[in-house]
Amino acid sequence: MKNKIVGMLYVVVLCSAASLIAYEAWGNSVGYSHTVEKITTNLQLENNLKTSGKKILEKITFSLYDGYSESMEELKELKVKAQQYNKNAFRLTKAFIGIVLLSVVIFFIGRQKALLGGMIGLSIIALVTGWFATILEITAYQELPMLGNTIFQYESKSIVTALIQMFDKQQFMIAGIIVLFTVVTPILKTILLILINMQQKLHLSKKRIKFLSTIGKWSMLDVFVVAIVVTYFSMKASGKTDADLQIGVYYFSIYVILSMVCTYVVSFKRN
Repeated sequence: MKNKIVGMLYVVVLCSAASLIAYEAWGNSVGYSHTVEKITTNLQLENNLKTSGKKILEKITFSLYDGYSESMEELKELKVKAQQYNKNAFRLTKAFIGIVLLSVVIFFIGRQKALLGGMIGLSIIALVTGWFATILEITAYQELPMLGNTIFQYESKSIVTALIQMFDKQQFMIAGIIVLFTVVTPILKTILLILINMQQKLHLSKKRIKFLSTIGKWSMLDVFVVAIVVTYFSMKASGKTDADLQIGVYYFSIYVILSMVCTYVVSFKRN
């Protein structure tokens, strides 16, 4: 009884700490995207023309009008803010990875059911964060005479927002494949892992393990499908394009690796 209580406390503390870190990472990721959107709005063609006009006006008035300087200062502050958000998001993601590695080490030392439950809990947190955190940001820009760096397109995509956009554009086949391998299959695998870890009767566990192993053969398709999403939106950008991976890719990859480890553990334990 005492071991069960200690195990439950371990799972609660572990998952609570990991949830807080993942939530903060997601929040910083969202803050970064919103701040970059403000920056790109200032660098879009129409606003770039206005900024160039302010620069000319400031020169001919010998800085009595300082609208251009104010705009540049605001832009500089936004860039610093965006960099800080992005730095925090990746720093917190590294902390989450650290917790995951520690939980795996603790499990292989203790090999208790509660310790496996902790890893399954972490995989759920990583999966949900992987769905909603940004996986890719795309900036399409071009250097124009007189105007300099002018942005024509900026998009930041999570798996969820990518799916919504695909459904809106009636691209049902691609959206269906993504839903199957990034939503339905992970949920099914997670439910099976939880049931097997809780199951006391060996014959029932073996049936579920066989089914889980069948699904597990397709595990790497999860990451492959996310790669398709990344490639799809990267190719749709125009002009000179920067496409940068964001923390959502790392959280989803953590989920895939953890689910594979947990599948191996339950299969090995019950065989």
